[in-house]
Amino acid sequence: MNKPVKIISYTLLSLGIIAIIALISINIVVKNKVENFIKDDLPDHIERSYDKISVNTLDGTILLKNPQITVKNIEDGAKHTFVSAETLVVSGISYWELLFNEKIHIRNITLNEPSFKYYKDRVKSTKDTLQKKTKMEKSILVDAFHVNNSNIALYEKGNDSTKIYTENLSFEIEDIHINQEIFQRKIPFEYKEFRATGDSLFVKANSYDNLSVGPYSIKNGNLIFEDLKYYTKFSKTELSHLLKVQRDHYDVSINSLSIEDFNFGFRDSLFFSEIKMITLNDPQAEIYRDKLVADDLSIKPLYSKSLRELDFDLTIDSVKIKNGALKYEEKVQEENSGGAIQFHDLNADISKLSNTYQEPEKTDIKIKAVFMDNTPIDIDWNFDVQNVQDQFLFKATVGPLDAEKMNRFTQPNLKVRLQGHVSRTYFTIDGNHDSSTTDLKINYSDFKVEVLQKDGKKKNKFLSAVVNIFVSKNSDKKDEHFKEGTGEATRNKTKSVFNQLWISIQSALKKIMI
Repeated sequence: MNKPVKIISYTLLSLGIIAIIALISINIVVKNKVENFIKDDLPDHIERSYDKISVNTLDGTILLKNPQITVKNIEDGAKHTFVSAETLVVSGISYWELLFNEKIHIRNITLNEPSFKYYKDRVKSTKDTLQKKTKMEKSILVDAFHVNNSNIALYEKGNDSTKIYTENLSFEIEDIHINQEIFQRKIPFEYKEFRATGDSLFVKANSYDNLSVGPYSIKNGNLIFEDLKYYTKFSKTELSHLLKVQRDHYDVSINSLSIEDFNFGFRDSLFFSEIKMITLNDPQAEIYRDKLVADDLSIKPLYSKSLRELDFDLTIDSVKIKNGALKYEEKVQEENSGGAIQFHDLNADISKLSNTYQEPEKTDIKIKAVFMDNTPIDIDWNFDVQNVQDQFLFKATVGPLDAEKMNRFTQPNLKVRLQGHVSRTYFTIDGNHDSSTTDLKINYSDFKVEVLQKDGKKKNKFLSAVVNIFVSKNSDKKDEHFKEGTGEATRNKTKSVFNQLWISIQSALKKIMI
């Protein structure tokens, strides 16, 4: 080997050795800085640990194995948030941005197999307080943040403490931006894309009811939830023993629920939620109420008032219910299990379910269903959320109905048995939060009422005869004749919306049939 070649070879070898030593040195320096940051620069109320840290400055990667974080209150040291993961990988750190543009720019952050546990009842410091105390010297840009197969649990005080739990949640957020100004907002970061999938979700809705969800997915503003169940965790008998005042027992299932174009945020510190469409496929609901429990005498607002008085802006353009079923059961008498009314093949279109639309825009509800076994019913219901009188208009057309079908409800609850046939019924209820006026047209024939004895089975002949003296047997001898009448009703504000609808119809029926 001649002398020039030797010189070049030795020079390249020396440069390579120097580069390797420099790279190792830089890795050591960066590793020490990361370790010192974790050790010294994080707030004192955040405990942290990890098994191993490795740094590769060549591709800007930092890896932490088995990182763990515990957050405690500043005031009393109570631990309330626990985070652990199999690995945390930060890759694609831009040193150019860090050194020359005062920005932390990261290509990707990946958290594998993390577990989040949050004990709400232990928290004394608020997020807003922590944000205000934190000063960000550099803005942060993250191209993609991945969380793979996480389990998240939120707990509250008490034996039945699980408030929210989800399994195998994976999500990705793209183009995250944080700076000092953004960090002071209610939502302390901005992003462009969000995607998530999960195996299951559990939510404790209240002290009596739970919500469970099967597989679900989220892609930006489009959400799909499958196999939803909203249910009372106690049996009907157990619930009645626990209650001081009446409330419903629920058993509701929905095959799938989809939400389109969901957007949320804050405008002038007021939270808003906007949705283009909600679709419920095959909802099946069984609702039971034990009327032997004491009445709940609190004031029940109409739906328009409930929407109007929400403490945030809600805008839902449309809601669709497809192929639903509803069974409502009441227990009124101690000696039996109660009576029920049912709807099936229920389809509904609801528009402008919102408190942001202004007059003359109205919330409009259109429902088509089959009542009891084979009676078609069409409903058109609308109200103006901004109307402080809570005025509404409820129109319905009811098809042919054998009165005997109603005995499933009237016999166990009212100890009354009905006979006869109703060909068609039309009614319009014009109401508000105080009263209602109902116009009703009905064609019926061979109508009889049997008042039953205390056992609810045998006919009380005397009372039945007296009642039928006052009840009109037919609307008229002519097949096409309708009897018409107008009734007025005063709302009992301690009762539900549906009680007002019922007493309104009842007031008109009394004028026509008695």
